[in-house]
This record gives sequence, C-alpha cells and structure tokens, in this order.
Amino acid sequence: MPANWNSMLLPVRAGRCHLWAGQHRAASTADGLPLLVCHGGPGVPSDYLFPLSGQLPRPVVFFDQLGCGRSERPSPEVEEYSITASVHDLVEVVEALVAKGLIPMQQGSPAYHLYGQSFGGILAFEAVSANAGLPLPRSLTLSNVPSSVPVLLEEVAALLAQLEDDAARFDATHVCRATPRPPELLAAYAPGHPGSHWRGVDVIADWCATEPSLGSLTLPVLLLAAEHDFVTPRAMEGWQQLAQQRLEVIPGAAHHALLERPEVYGTCLERFLQEHDSAQ
Repeated sequence: MPANWNSMLLPVRAGRCHLWAGQHRAASTADGLPLLVCHGGPGVPSDYLFPLSGQLPRPVVFFDQLGCGRSERPSPEVEEYSITASVHDLVEVVEALVAKGLIPMQQGSPAYHLYGQSFGGILAFEAVSANAGLPLPRSLTLSNVPSSVPVLLEEVAALLAQLEDDAARFDATHVCRATPRPPELLAAYAPGHPGSHWRGVDVIADWCATEPSLGSLTLPVLLLAAEHDFVTPRAMEGWQQLAQQRLEVIPGAAHHALLERPEVYGTCLERFLQEHDSAQ
C-alpha cells in the first residue's frame, strides 16, 4: 500500500471488530464522487484492486473484509462469516466513512459510487437490494460477477474439461493472462494475507441473484465482463433483468481484467462514473 494513503481502522459489529480501510485521493479529482471498492474471494484482500486508484481521477476507498488482509480475524466461533454478516459490515463501513467525511453528503444523502469485483460484486448487489439499511449509491459497478454461482461452477467445470483438467492452463487462460503475474495479485495472495476462516467459492456455492432482488434494483449498473473470464456470459445471464444495466466486455482479458488491460478498464469505468456523478 502506498505510503501517502489515508489508512484507518473502522468499527463494525457494535465495535467488537475493526476493518482496515484505505483512501487514495488522486492529484486532480475534479468533482468526481468517491468510489467504494468491495474485493473478492471471499477472503482475498483489496491489494489486487489497488491499481484502480491509478486509473480513476477521483477518490477511491478500499476496505478489507473481516478475516483477511489488514482487518481483524476473529474466530468463526466468535463472529459470523456469511454474505448477510458481510452486508451488515458494509453498511457500517459506509456509515463510518460518512462520519469521517470521506463520503460527502449531498441533498441530505451520502454521495458515492459502489464497486464490487467477483465476490465483492455479490456483496455489493446484496447490500443495495436487501433493504439492509445501506445508503444507496449513485451507481453500482459489478465487475466479473456471476449472477448465479451454481451456473458459474458448471461453466468452470466445462472450461476445465476443455483444457483436460489442467489447472495451470485454466489459470493462465481464464484467471489472469498477464505475464509475469502482476505484483498486486501476488501481494493479495502473499502468505498470511488471504483469509482462512471464510474463503473461496465453496462458501457461496448456493448463491444466486433472485428475481425479486433483480426486479427491485433501479440503480444504474455497469457490468464489466472480460473476453476470456471464467465468469462466462451464461454465468452472468441474470443481470440482464436489471432495469438500468450496461455491459462492457474487456477484450483479450480474463478474470483480472483490471490488471490485464488497465487503461481500457479504467476508461470504461470512469466514463460510466462520470455519467452518474450528478443526482438524477
């Protein structure tokens, strides 16, 4: 993490736990609202998404979810690890960022954009659609996010079979096509950095976006996909039911499209965010 970032610990779960958050403020942010970033995994911390801060001329706020990265790691016997619990943590993170002035108030409401990559997109979607008390953002970005994990697992199995179950080829083809492996991705998976309490796709294997949730969400949504991602078009089909959605496919990239095609990715994202900086 760059030394000039604003780094802090935010209380969640009635103050029993603290999550690390870090804010990067671009040299010239103009009038762009802050982007709050939810990382994936579950349990793989924010490091691999830090390059967003170099692509967007606006404040970008990251946080590590409970149990991984720089955040506290209470035992599952003490604190719950689940999508529902993570949604409540996200609500408290937004409240704390508002209290610190890192998310501004406009017209009586917090003014920010919400972004989630992979599992982080599932978390962000659940938070805005579950009536959990999250102040609604101006927009939602879902990057490399399946609308159905069971369908995703079927697609992964099919892609693996095409590669004769060669995990290394799958990784190089569908996870990250950049060589050498980007340092930010290596940092996210450095020993001791990912979580161990609640980790990997198995813990969310039954999740899918429900029709009521999809039908109730009227926010502008950017769907960022990638040409070679294991999160295939079939695994993202449910998002087509969203009232205001735009799909952008990053060519030549896989699951970590931000690290593989950063300029193209950043341009797509910033253009969308600028369109929705102003209240509708």
